[in-house]
Amino acid sequence: MSTSQNKSMNIFNRFLVILGILLIGSGCSAILMITFGMLDPEQMMPSPWHQIFTPLTQLEGTNWWSVVGVCLGLLCLGLCLLIVEFIPHSSKNSAVTVKKDDLGHITASLTSIQDLVNREAGKIEGILESSTKVKEGSDGIHLHCRLIVTPQASANVLGPQVQDRAKEVVERYLGKNVVEIHIQTQMAPLEKNTRRIQSRVR
Repeated sequence: MSTSQNKSMNIFNRFLVILGILLIGSGCSAILMITFGMLDPEQMMPSPWHQIFTPLTQLEGTNWWSVVGVCLGLLCLGLCLLIVEFIPHSSKNSAVTVKKDDLGHITASLTSIQDLVNREAGKIEGILESSTKVKEGSDGIHLHCRLIVTPQASANVLGPQVQDRAKEVVERYLGKNVVEIHIQTQMAPLEKNTRRIQSRVR
């Protein structure tokens, strides 16, 4: 299914949801007005429909409160759903557009870019773990790398190395400029470091 067809289906589905909410809201409003005695079912509806709604005018006590409570609850729920439907939905991108032309478009998933940067950072001595966030801006690719390093590591040395390698591999992979690489380092506990370093040696 093409993108235009998906958009058409989404618009149609939203239209059905909004229409359903409006119908339920209208029904609840009519029931409330009948229950409050503001409308007379015999004057509004032909037989035998008015016989169904006439008992609403005779409700008392708990039954009256139950009908009013349910209708008010449905009206509030419908209002909330309408507000949600009319709020612009910001679609969170899960891929970076590499190329777009008459034949179609080429994308690269954010996960693949993250794995690429993390794998490259893992090759640098002193880095135990790497976690990367990728964001595509109008000016290019933005990276945020969180590194867990050994106590002996120097952030001043490791940071530029990660920036250089990440910029090189991402630009080669995407063919797009990497305009920002933010590095955040965190020192892991000494015992944790020792176990991981030993496991690497083995």
